[in-house]
Amino acid sequence: MSQHYEHSTWQSCFRELAPKLLLYARQWLPTVADAEDVVQTAFVRFWKKHPGATRENYPLLYTAVRTASLDLLRGEERRARRENEPEVGLPVEGTPTFDPAPGDQDLAAQLHSALQNLPGEQREVIVLKIWSDLTFQEIADTTGSPLNTVAARYRYGLSKLRNQLEPHQFTP
Repeated sequence: MSQHYEHSTWQSCFRELAPKLLLYARQWLPTVADAEDVVQTAFVRFWKKHPGATRENYPLLYTAVRTASLDLLRGEERRARRENEPEVGLPVEGTPTFDPAPGDQDLAAQLHSALQNLPGEQREVIVLKIWSDLTFQEIADTTGSPLNTVAARYRYGLSKLRNQLEPHQFTP
């Protein structure tokens, strides 16, 4: 395989997946900067191990981002304990984790808030399914959860989102 082909494949993969991977990382991490670092690190590690990766291998990137995010969080927890500081919850920025269209910022803020109110497992599945276009099987592989569990988390999460957002639809 030529080096030019690998480079162009890498670039198109990054262009296609980086925004989706960033959104996924933001579900785990408190800041955009942390999420960007994790995505870049995971992407570089992945591509070094799989330079000729094809579309079928791309869900492995989500697994790499998830692992890197959890590693970063664990490292921060260990560092906090080591420094003997009281454990403080991770700060949550008030901005949505996706880029809304100019007229949809209020709706985006409501959706962001509703997503944050979901249990983490349901939020993770919804983000991977809706914004990353992964199949339930790919999500199951990424999270290490059974396929039926992933589908149930998606259904329950969507139901909770509908219940949270319905009252907002009818307000003037």
